[in-house]
Amino acid sequence: GSFGLPIHALRNTHLEIGGNTMTLRTPQGVVSNFFRHELNAALVYSFGNRDELTPYVLAGVGVARNDTVNVDDTSFTAHIGAGLTRLITDTVRGRIELKSVYDDFAGTDLFDATLSAGIEVPLGRTRIVEVPVVQPFTPAEPVVEKVEVIKEVIVAPPDSDGDGIADTLDKCPDTLAGVRTDNTGCAIAQTTTLSNIEFDTNKATLTAASQEVIDTAARFFEQQPNLRAVIAGHTDDVGRDAPNQKLSQARAETVLKALVAKGLDAKRFKALGLGESMPLVANDSAENRAKNRRVEFLLSTSETN
Repeated sequence: GSFGLPIHALRNTHLEIGGNTMTLRTPQGVVSNFFRHELNAALVYSFGNRDELTPYVLAGVGVARNDTVNVDDTSFTAHIGAGLTRLITDTVRGRIELKSVYDDFAGTDLFDATLSAGIEVPLGRTRIVEVPVVQPFTPAEPVVEKVEVIKEVIVAPPDSDGDGIADTLDKCPDTLAGVRTDNTGCAIAQTTTLSNIEFDTNKATLTAASQEVIDTAARFFEQQPNLRAVIAGHTDDVGRDAPNQKLSQARAETVLKALVAKGLDAKRFKALGLGESMPLVANDSAENRAKNRRVEFLLSTSETN
């Protein structure tokens, strides 16, 4: 048998101190059986709480006394092993264990294996008894009558082009996004970027995706015949200055031609290539270079709106 002490500094680990006596049956012709008495100590580590089916491992050392017919010897012994344990009643655990045992018997290294089964009785174990808790009397909550409250919500009138002027008052209902207007919804002199305009790479030809942008710009200028615009083309700083300036000029002219093709008077526009000379932001990232590759309208009016 053995006595176990928990080691609180090591999780799921305890120290077992114990001893055992074994009778080793001898073959016929030997006048007496052999006897082995052992005192040992072992560290045991469990992979769980030892209440459910829990595997564990152990390792220990001790002193063994071997009584045989010819030799009585006290020697060093050590063992390692593994086992399973499980709670079978409120106060008893079952245990089965397999160990490999080393014995320095009479100066000879001996190795044996043992299989054993037994029980454990956990000391100081408390049993938790659930006691029903009687809830205190709680008076019923007062009945609250719900009153429907009607809240009047003022809905802003429609503003299709998002210029801040209601459609019913907007004299120029197709204003380009981001363009500042007067109190009638018509554009005033300013600079605005033609968003989402795209060209084929290193070319001045518009992509098919840009056609909708050109259509929107054409409707904008058609509604406001007093507007004039410089169409300014810009590039990023990739490449040499001269080719960039030439490319920006060609792209500005492409936008001008596209607007004229929609029926607008060419005299209202001027194409101007500015190359990389006027960046919106620093050309220090791919995202910023994309912002700098743009087409802008520098809007002016022939008369005060």
